[in-house]
Amino acid sequence: MVSKKGVILFSCGLLGVVFLVVGCVLINVFDTLIHSEVKDGLPLTKGSASYKNWQSPKSPIYFQVWMFNVVNRMEIIAGEKPAVAQMGPYTYREHREKVDINYYDNGTLTYRELRSFVFQPDMSVGSENDTFYTVNLPALTIMSMLKREYTFFDELVDLILNAIGERLFIQLSVHDLMWGYEDPLLKDAKEIARMFNRTLNMSDYFGLFYNQNNTDDGLYQIYSGVKGIDNFGKIVTWNQFEKLPYWTNESANMINGTDGTIYPPFISTKETKYLFSSDLCRSLGLDFTEPLTVKGIGLDRFVAPDIMFGNVTVNPYNAGFCTPAGNCLPSGLLNVSVCRSGAPVIMSMPHFLGCDQETIDTIVGLRPDREEHQSYIDIEPMTGVAMNVGKRLQINTYIEPDAKFQDLKNIKKPFFMPVMWLNESAVISDSDASDFRSEVLDKIKITTGVKYGLIVLGAVMIIIVILVLALPKLKDLMMRKKEEAINKNNEDDDDVPILFHGAS
Repeated sequence: MVSKKGVILFSCGLLGVVFLVVGCVLINVFDTLIHSEVKDGLPLTKGSASYKNWQSPKSPIYFQVWMFNVVNRMEIIAGEKPAVAQMGPYTYREHREKVDINYYDNGTLTYRELRSFVFQPDMSVGSENDTFYTVNLPALTIMSMLKREYTFFDELVDLILNAIGERLFIQLSVHDLMWGYEDPLLKDAKEIARMFNRTLNMSDYFGLFYNQNNTDDGLYQIYSGVKGIDNFGKIVTWNQFEKLPYWTNESANMINGTDGTIYPPFISTKETKYLFSSDLCRSLGLDFTEPLTVKGIGLDRFVAPDIMFGNVTVNPYNAGFCTPAGNCLPSGLLNVSVCRSGAPVIMSMPHFLGCDQETIDTIVGLRPDREEHQSYIDIEPMTGVAMNVGKRLQINTYIEPDAKFQDLKNIKKPFFMPVMWLNESAVISDSDASDFRSEVLDKIKITTGVKYGLIVLGAVMIIIVILVLALPKLKDLMMRKKEEAINKNNEDDDDVPILFHGAS
């Protein structure tokens, strides 16, 4: 007959085994359920939470700019090294809204994203009316476009530049350089071109972001996720291009990845994440650098490695970005004139971060700092959503000696002149972070606690049963060992010889 103690031990052992097995089974079950819930919630179907956040982001987006004031413009024209002083930041609140959204049977959708900017005085150092000296980009553009024209045409334009007071450097306000101003040179240049039966396709207005307030950067076609999430968010076409028309080989013209705000879920840090940037007119590959926590949410940080912008000797794959073909810039610089209507615009990271030291040393006043100037995307690995983003870029231009133009003839050697740099940043809002923690992370914590709690509880119960069953035998074993030790000691005593010291 089984004793009550035996029944209890058997029941506890059996229950421990059940808890242990159920906990192990729930690892896969709960993971499958969570993955399934994430997959079901991600597709961009009208009315879903993911659609609402994607269509009109609630998290604040800030667009900050720093201007480079040229402090020795006359000395530069005389042939001395350029010197600049940074001004800013000038901060704008950026609003985004996706419009003209259309769905297609192949699981894709198309949209345009309207962007608008509102100046934020309380987050700025100075006002939009602040003035500074900068490169006269319209004049430099005209000079660049005339390099292949007849000499007398160059001289005529140079005379006009002097007659209307246009010089290599010009004083502008922050607002004018950002959003545009009417430039008489552009109007006169078009009239001159007509005299010689040529056409200059340009506006009378110039600004780095002219016509980009309350507008979009093109028509995107992406995978919506409704027919699978493996390619979720991936760009299919941009402005109806499957490949870009700008660069000199096929790989450079490829449109890879997403727009940098969404990715397929269940992110692997071993994989390169790609994004397409209309600002740079190219795709970029981002590599994992470190895990971090933002507002209680674990994120994976991805950045573009320096080799991404390396010259062809460092990174041969960048040969396609040399324009014209074979005309390659030093590391860290990208000539985007091919997608900027011929304007001599060179893009880089702020303060020439990642550029050759020789490039940095040509300008006095630059201090590249990786923490301050590097772009990053922090992605939540479960959902693939970017929750903390900082896009940092610098706009430069190329200046070289040219005897045809008065302000260029005394320059000793070519250099890349910084104009301004920007930081377009967004971090998940407190309310969205709270919702994500409660709707996703808390569920994961609960399921993790349940499955591993059962495993631990089952293992503890089994160990207790084993110890209870083994304890009597362990005691008997210890007693036998003790008795054997005592007996061995007694035997050793019997073997000790008795010594006699003799009789009287």
